[in-house]
Amino acid sequence: MLTLAGLGIAPQAQAASAQVTDITCLGSSTENYSPPLTNTTQVVSTSFTESYSCTSLTTSVSSGNTSSARVGSQNCLLSGTPTGLEIITYVWNNQNASTVAFSDVNVVRAVNGTATVTSTGSVISGLGVGSNVVRVIVIPQLSLTACATTGVSSATGTATLSIL
Repeated sequence: MLTLAGLGIAPQAQAASAQVTDITCLGSSTENYSPPLTNTTQVVSTSFTESYSCTSLTTSVSSGNTSSARVGSQNCLLSGTPTGLEIITYVWNNQNASTVAFSDVNVVRAVNGTATVTSTGSVISGLGVGSNVVRVIVIPQLSLTACATTGVSSATGTATLSIL
């Protein structure tokens, strides 16, 4: 039986395995609305920031943040309807970054007015490329009085981010 080594051909090394990343983060998300949200549907520019404290067994990540903006029809009463792919870059304390493509974003508003936004996707570049990502943001009920009068200009809630 003839082997590759016997022919003087070195066997090729196996392809490197995907980078293993386990980053679990807890933090907050703040949304700013312009014009302020009211009970009437209108086109609103929303800027948001997320700030996290993180733990990781395989990286030196201990904190991270991001900021972004989007424009769409919103009001205080209904859940937003996200459209298309959402691309967000998280910047980590160790000078690395992870660009995430959230392909599935689900917004649910509970009877008590709390909005829960669950986003799933994957890291498309940077630290953890190829890893799955889950982000959950919970925004408490907006002020009913403000929604009916001057509007709500910002809201802050809890956020979790997992890159596995």
